[in-house]
Amino acid sequence: MNSLVRNISIIGSGPSGLYTAYHLIKKANTVKIPFNIKVWEKFPVPFGLSRFGVAPDHPEVKNCELTFESMFKEYKELSNGYCQNLEFIGNTIIGNNNNNNNNNSEPINRFENRIPLNELHDSQDVIVFSYGCNGDKRLNIPNEKSTPGVFTSRQFVNWYNGQFDMSMNEKFMNFDWSRVSRVGIIGNGNVALDLSRVLISNQIDSLWSNTDISNIALKKLREAHIESVQIFGRRDFSQSKFTNKEFRELWELEKFGIFGNIESNEFRTMIQDVNNKTKTNNYDRVMMRRLEMSREYMLPFDQRTKKNYKKFKPPVERNDARKIWEFQYLKSPQSINVCDDDGSLKSVTFTENIVGSNGNVNVQNKPTTVTYDLDLLITSLGYKGEPLEGFKEMGVHFENGHIKNIKGRVCNPDGLPLNGLYTSGWISNGGRGIIANTMQESFQVADQILADLPILPKTSSKETTVSSILHNTTSWKDWEKINQIEMNNGVPYGKPRSKFLTVDSVMKHIE
Repeated sequence: MNSLVRNISIIGSGPSGLYTAYHLIKKANTVKIPFNIKVWEKFPVPFGLSRFGVAPDHPEVKNCELTFESMFKEYKELSNGYCQNLEFIGNTIIGNNNNNNNNNSEPINRFENRIPLNELHDSQDVIVFSYGCNGDKRLNIPNEKSTPGVFTSRQFVNWYNGQFDMSMNEKFMNFDWSRVSRVGIIGNGNVALDLSRVLISNQIDSLWSNTDISNIALKKLREAHIESVQIFGRRDFSQSKFTNKEFRELWELEKFGIFGNIESNEFRTMIQDVNNKTKTNNYDRVMMRRLEMSREYMLPFDQRTKKNYKKFKPPVERNDARKIWEFQYLKSPQSINVCDDDGSLKSVTFTENIVGSNGNVNVQNKPTTVTYDLDLLITSLGYKGEPLEGFKEMGVHFENGHIKNIKGRVCNPDGLPLNGLYTSGWISNGGRGIIANTMQESFQVADQILADLPILPKTSSKETTVSSILHNTTSWKDWEKINQIEMNNGVPYGKPRSKFLTVDSVMKHIE
């Protein structure tokens, strides 16, 4: 083995980890130091958030996977030979992902390998932590974790995307979907809007039949008779976290007779400002478009003033709509109320907030409350990162749900960078941003690694020690086989793929 070859391990094969690898390979010629890359993944298949976190009806967001597939085929040419080996090692956990700390009752993969972090560290010159955020931010109010029909957005998205930990989870499979007609979602980012769209429109076959949504999840969802989805936000309309693209997709469901509504006083005042052309300097271009969109879509179809909002005439009038989604702003959840007889979800009580003169959102001096009867509640507060077992011993500082770092260089509790340790993606800065943002941030981390590589100390190679404890791993070749089977299985149904939903079913197809 060439003693000058550097060994790089990337923990996590989602967009952040693979974009880091891609940029290392593309820019390898700038440092002219040969290296090997191992990409470690706890599941037997790659792509992480791209496979399990993207809305099924947004396949264009997954185009990054084409880049990664080309990278594994052409890495030597892309790197001018400096990347001597690129290896995917699936079905292997590094350290511990601390799922038990989340109390989500998510199963442990019985096939998995588990490698202590310190052993990997001893054998590698560089480790990049890119394993994402596998936990949930919580309301921390009574009955949040124990009530049937109360889920986090991460759990829900993972379920309908067929993620192995959640695809057959009893919290979903044993829930009585037939009793669901009123849904509440707490949070108003893009994920909340994705959830709203899936829930309110899942009966429309033309929207979902040609996607890779889990057939089991779709069947369960269609047992429900959802009539309303209430989307709650602690702040006002001006501080909504969604993008206009996602917002428009919700409004455009009117072509199927599904209508939207916003009743907030703050929102109404903003609409009046636009109608009267007053205070519009307070709103940027994005907000102006958002207000225009809301104003137009809430008008009767024949009264709209712009052609852009008259593409498809709704099949029914707004007043005759059988399904509606609605934003409820300036509401802070106070309690989850359950039925006395069976402990099922009954309602959620909220405190009404106000916007102060300084623009901050505050609870009223004499708080008033409002209660919404709900059959299903999803908390969409964001994803939370968890430390790996072994961080403390290695001096890795973990705070506020992410790894403390300076431009991707992992820090100790004193804020000093640790040699050879880096981080990219959500675990480096918290669960936020879209894949395009993740790509740029991962490129910057890769640049930092390449800048440091000539001066990093070379570790003594203990590759054989790590390799000796591996069993039942999956390789990139294995993934290519699974990928082809999934795509073939989707053809009869007009779907891009029909995903395997359990680790067992994947492993049975790998010889």
